[in-house]
Amino acid sequence: MKEEPCLFSAFFKLLWVAAMLAAIVSGLAHLPFAFRYGLINSWRASPTVAHYWSAAALLLLGTYAAVVWLAAGRRRYALTCLGGLRVTLLVVLAVTGLLLVLHNLPGFSMYGGAYAVIKLSHLFCALALPLLLLLHYCLRLLGRGLWVRPLSKVLRRSGSA
Repeated sequence: MKEEPCLFSAFFKLLWVAAMLAAIVSGLAHLPFAFRYGLINSWRASPTVAHYWSAAALLLLGTYAAVVWLAAGRRRYALTCLGGLRVTLLVVLAVTGLLLVLHNLPGFSMYGGAYAVIKLSHLFCALALPLLLLLHYCLRLLGRGLWVRPLSKVLRRSGSA
């Protein structure tokens, strides 16, 4: 297996995976099947509170990752197509999630088509991201599927064409 370029520590990756799994599980707990099959009744806390905490952790970690990328990453690495798709899904998730939080505040609401687009975009990205991660790990077993590649390889490839 090829060595993956590394911008972040193993601890950061562990925190990211834990926050992502918590966000996915608590987000799925909002769907009707969780109530229908009694999965929510076994929780001591509301899935909404757990979802907000995990989303806050992801926003914090995502902001840290953006700062690291802007400070050091973009000079040494280039995003691959998979990396660009991952960033796009994460940004849409963050923006739509923040809009959904705003919708829950008093004095601010969205109705009709706007709310449906925001809610469905959030749901689509939330369901597409784990599939993308599964694809990434399957490709990693084949030695492919990196999120980023060294910029020197990109420049060499474009310079020889």
